[in-house]
Amino acid sequence: MKLALRQGAGVPGDPGATVAEAAQAIDAAARGGADLLVFPEGFLTGYHVPGLAPGGLAGVEEALAQVGAAARAAGLAVVMGTHLDRPEGLRNAAVVFGPDGAELGRYHKRALFGDWEKATFLAGAAPCRVRLGRWRVGVLICYDVEFPELVRAEARAGVDLVVAPTALMAPHDRVARQVIPVRALENQIFLGYCNRAGAEPGLSYVGLSTIAGPRGETLAQAGPGEESGLIMADLDRARIARERAEASYLDDLAGLRGL
Repeated sequence: MKLALRQGAGVPGDPGATVAEAAQAIDAAARGGADLLVFPEGFLTGYHVPGLAPGGLAGVEEALAQVGAAARAAGLAVVMGTHLDRPEGLRNAAVVFGPDGAELGRYHKRALFGDWEKATFLAGAAPCRVRLGRWRVGVLICYDVEFPELVRAEARAGVDLVVAPTALMAPHDRVARQVIPVRALENQIFLGYCNRAGAEPGLSYVGLSTIAGPRGETLAQAGPGEESGLIMADLDRARIARERAEASYLDDLAGLRGL
């Protein structure tokens, strides 16, 4: 699989312009040979939207349908970060489209970060895992990845790759630089962590979107802060098998006494 991450910000408050930007990125990733493209947390709607309340996300479902159409036209799977206005309340979500444009799943962020998220969104309660060809892909969002238990649950469920749209802001660049490689290493999986760029009210994003491999190696990383762009890396499932053949954390953990 070739994985692509689109670091950027979209056009907050303008779903039409954001969809046009997303479509350009989808086309560029497809031309670069990507099989899966991930966008940041809240890319479609903007992440930090002060005062966001139910009824404040008009046009999002229509915009998601257009993203699905762009995925179908390019023959590329897409994970889109967006806020959703659901009957039960607002959700911080990632929507997964297959290369045929069909929607494969919606993940609702489980670990809400900070006072604003906790006051605005309902926390999710379930994982989202999809198959893309021979690959098993799990979806998390931002703060979720900072909990080893959530990433370990994906590995135990048999995923090869975890993708995580994120809105990592200053001064927390240590998450991209340190935590992401460790999560990949300790679970011996691939991890794609796709961050926003630029700033929103009261927040500056650190960029540093990262693709990490099962040895904890950085396979690709975007620039910091304001830099928008596309990064890609070729992923080989055989690398997971080679790592686990030498020493499998999952298998050896199951044999530890007292846990």
